[in-house]
Amino acid sequence: MSMRMLDKDDSSADAQVTRVDQDRINAFSRLNSRTDEIVDTLDSLIKQREDLEEVETELELVDDDDQVMYKLDTTFVHLPASEALEHLQAQLDKIRNEVDTLEADKQSCADQMDALKKDLYAKFGTSINLERGDD
Repeated sequence: MSMRMLDKDDSSADAQVTRVDQDRINAFSRLNSRTDEIVDTLDSLIKQREDLEEVETELELVDDDDQVMYKLDTTFVHLPASEALEHLQAQLDKIRNEVDTLEADKQSCADQMDALKKDLYAKFGTSINLERGDD
């Protein structure tokens, strides 16, 4: 997020920044930072989910009683394919829930930022820039 002041001839450039305005700007900045954190975490979780879904597809093709190597925490163990598939699906469910939660958090941040933008642009017009550089 960047904020910039424009030429003095902009009619909203004379607007005084009050404590409430500063609080709104700070809240917007915090939400913007939180959104960046959420996006980074989401990117990682989505990659993990895609990788696990690929393994799930492959594991479903293995006979249930066949032994497979499965990573539990930092250790690889031999498990029947059916048991490994159960562990994998539980892990996938957990990741899917985390993704859903983060998507909801991201949307909440976006909604709050939109409300703050509306208020700040109403007062400061083009003398403030609250647009993300990556949009």
